[in-house]
Amino acid sequence: MNDEMARAPRLPEPKRERYFYGLFLPIGVIANLALGVLILVGLNPGSWAAWLQIATGALCCMIAGWLAAAAWSKFYWHRSMSRQVATWRRIADAFFTWVEAAPVPPESLRSLKSSLEEVVPNTEAR
Repeated sequence: MNDEMARAPRLPEPKRERYFYGLFLPIGVIANLALGVLILVGLNPGSWAAWLQIATGALCCMIAGWLAAAAWSKFYWHRSMSRQVATWRRIADAFFTWVEAAPVPPESLRSLKSSLEEVVPNTEAR
């Protein structure tokens, strides 16, 4: 079953989103983490300015963690949604295969078609 999910088609990502999560986000995480570590390395908190440096370093590390969590969250939810879409497509395929094999009166098919047209707009016009 995991092999089927691994072969599931991926949802398309906009180019802008791909650049953000593939380029900007990792650079932002590395830059913030490096700045936080750089500031925290040589601390000798003896004055209020040193405590401000500690707070700045902690903030930079927190931002780096926040960006990393955003990247992980996007990856996780994108993968989960892809699995859900693949699962529901398989369910729909099984259902429609079963419906095609079952003898259904033509009036019921027309009713189903009109119901589907009300719910799902015509995508060919796009």
